[in-house]
Amino acid sequence: MECFDSDGSDFELDFEGFESEREEDIEDPLDTAQEWDTFVDTEGEEEEEFQGFQVDWTTGNYLPRTTKAFKRTPGIKQPIAVDASPLEVFSLIFTDELWDLLVTETNLYAEQLRTQIPTTSKWTPVSKTEMKTFLGLCLTFGILKLPARRDYWRQTKWLFQTHVPKAMSRDRFDMIWRYLHLQDNVDPAMDKSDKLWKIRRFMDLLLAQFQALYEVNGYVSVDESMVKYKGRLSFRQYLPMKPVKWGIKVWVMAESSTGYVNNFQVYTGAIVGKTETGLAHRIVSDLAQPYFGSNLCVYMDNFYTSVKLLLDLQGSGVQACGTVRAGRKDLPKNKELTKAAGLTKHAFNVAQRDDLTFCVWQDTKTVMVLSNFHDPTEHGSVKRRVGGQHQTDVRVPACLADYQKHMKGVDLLDQMVGYYQIHHRSTKWWRRLFFYLIGVAAYNAFVAARSVGGPAWKYRRTGYKDWLEDLAQELIVPVTARSAPLCAPPPQQELLLTMIWPRSIVKGRPARSVP
Repeated sequence: MECFDSDGSDFELDFEGFESEREEDIEDPLDTAQEWDTFVDTEGEEEEEFQGFQVDWTTGNYLPRTTKAFKRTPGIKQPIAVDASPLEVFSLIFTDELWDLLVTETNLYAEQLRTQIPTTSKWTPVSKTEMKTFLGLCLTFGILKLPARRDYWRQTKWLFQTHVPKAMSRDRFDMIWRYLHLQDNVDPAMDKSDKLWKIRRFMDLLLAQFQALYEVNGYVSVDESMVKYKGRLSFRQYLPMKPVKWGIKVWVMAESSTGYVNNFQVYTGAIVGKTETGLAHRIVSDLAQPYFGSNLCVYMDNFYTSVKLLLDLQGSGVQACGTVRAGRKDLPKNKELTKAAGLTKHAFNVAQRDDLTFCVWQDTKTVMVLSNFHDPTEHGSVKRRVGGQHQTDVRVPACLADYQKHMKGVDLLDQMVGYYQIHHRSTKWWRRLFFYLIGVAAYNAFVAARSVGGPAWKYRRTGYKDWLEDLAQELIVPVTARSAPLCAPPPQQELLLTMIWPRSIVKGRPARSVP
């Protein structure tokens, strides 16, 4: 049996190449694994009895294993110009079909609702240009946050004076917001037994564009993402270990290095009257299904990993690795391969069984990793802190080092989308999911554009925020310039405003220099 010892301290994730002011928001995958190893599994994770090993776990005379090359070509699948504007790239995901869906269903719902509930308010059908402006303003509200939505149209105080009134009047925005819809409520062809029927068509179209635009580099992570929602909903979830504890759970598969979403599923709860078994097995299999036979490398945490899952994925041509809970079936029973091994800090033991590699590593707590493609004789290193800020490399099995490197895709996605997510109160749960998916679509477009931009790309240094600001501006086409109030401040405030905002907001007047 191999047993190694080394010294070190806490892990650090490397987000080189990403614009992030709060990288500490993303948790270390191995630290999270240690916390969740003792968490009670409430998802009905029962597994069928497994049979299929041909040999016992061995702790020596290992058979060599090699990682198989990814069979697909990473990168963009559709032509994108190096100097393409944010809107041009975003349009490859948010196609005319999606815009037509928004416009058609919104106008239809407005007609149906106004027929049922007569009102004196004036309504004219929304156009595609207005819908783009509406969505552009929603993206703007996620970047420029004010206490209330109506504050964007306030002009009596210079603190709230923006150009939003020039793009669309407040009443028109409120009307579109009220009638925004994605699916006909009375469509006889719609299967309303589907809990996501109000947004299903939109999600399917968007996911198809995600997969048609960009191919991942062969390394992805699977994890859950939470969409904040506290209203009444049959499939609302509570995850105490997540920053967003209450909301809609979305299973996400994202590229490890960029966070690009290439597949997702919304969890709608257990089927009524039926106990669901093997939930984690089903989720990972469903997300990886488009990549069967491609030798894709999937990384996951200990909620998903099991011996049966990894063997099934291997049979489908998918390589997988993840932390595993000590109570899973068919793991080694030898004392030196369990939590009772009594290893010194940063020591580890390795075992092999057929194509599976298992390691137990002693950190602050015991961490167990299972893989169906790593060579048990290979090693890597991770960073640990010693004596405050000093860092040192710690020698660990290759499967554990690769897990720490590649298990950050979904966390990176949550971080980048969460920075500029529009927050609003609504009793309509699907709107929360809709705006979350808009944020994911924008970030996916940014990743695709960056992949072809090269070192001289315009947004290489300024990052996602600047790109998203330009996307919002390109979407907005002023549709109500006549109704926009003048933004000129009183004379006594002019000097103060030019000191705060050098590009003076005074209409038609350049910024004044301050002596």
